Amino acid sequence: MLRLLCVFFTTLMLAPTSFAANWHTVSAQITLIEPQAKARFILPNMALIQGKTCSALIDSHGDFVALEQVINQLKERLNTPLCYLIATTSETHQLTGLALLKQAFPNASVHLPKAPQLTDHTLRVALDTQLDNFAKSIELSEQRLSKLSAEQQAAWPQRLALAKQRLARWQTLQSTAVTNETTAPADLELGGVTLKLSQFHGQSGYDLSVFSVQHGALFAGQSVNLLPYVRNTSWHSALHALQHDSQLDWILPAFGKPYKAEQLSVPITFLTLAQQQAAQEDTRFPAALTPLYQGLPYNQIQLAQHFSQAVKVLARKKALNK
Repeated sequence: MLRLLCVFFTTLMLAPTSFAANWHTVSAQITLIEPQAKARFILPNMALIQGKTCSALIDSHGDFVALEQVINQLKERLNTPLCYLIATTSETHQLTGLALLKQAFPNASVHLPKAPQLTDHTLRVALDTQLDNFAKSIELSEQRLSKLSAEQQAAWPQRLALAKQRLARWQTLQSTAVTNETTAPADLELGGVTLKLSQFHGQSGYDLSVFSVQHGALFAGQSVNLLPYVRNTSWHSALHALQHDSQLDWILPAFGKPYKAEQLSVPITFLTLAQQQAAQEDTRFPAALTPLYQGLPYNQIQLAQHFSQAVKVLARKKALNK
């Protein structure tokens, strides 16, 4: 997955334009920032929540070209200062975009999950790795350019020059500082809107959920995707707890459209069955899941791949814990 993201972001960097985000107004306070359809399973959803005195931006990504477009649009749309930048995951490669956002909004405080792998050093390494991949891609593109015909080469010098300008700009970024920026209060008051931040054991192991009290809305990134991607462990217990929250009305996942609270039964059932079949190392896709995913934007191959991945990861973890 990480290699796929690097290739995708580098391709966008060399392209003359990037995938423009779609902005959806849910209420006077909440705007969802959704990637275009071509990128909807690669770039995560973001959310802008504006109160009477402050605004908060939930999640970001490493496509710096697209993120710069989001920043420009944010500056036009913000009615109140952007006070908070919130990340729901502890995966360092998914947090590189915070450096770009922090440069654009230097007064905003950053709120991350508390995780042992999140340090000033690891976030700097993640940013440097991404920038190094961009630089290597430009170098490789220049090598390939020399092998093209004159006609094929016509558009590329301008694209490469633009990519180099972007890279030079991004190389001045300061990585996100963890020290003194993760001690977030449980509640963030935006003025008429209260956000409750809760740490929980989710998709990345150490995750944050953001609950908008006035809207009954939960933002929890990858952990609440209807089709879970299991990398390290299962988090069905956390989803069970969410399912019994009477205040919860709707949920925004990292990928896909918002959904009603009762649909949490879909990822819960997926993870529960994967846990059960991991005991026998049975990677076959269970028939019981098929009706749950009818009408959702996933094909049978995607469902089978994600389930097989989940069983293999959980079976390996079970074996290591013996």
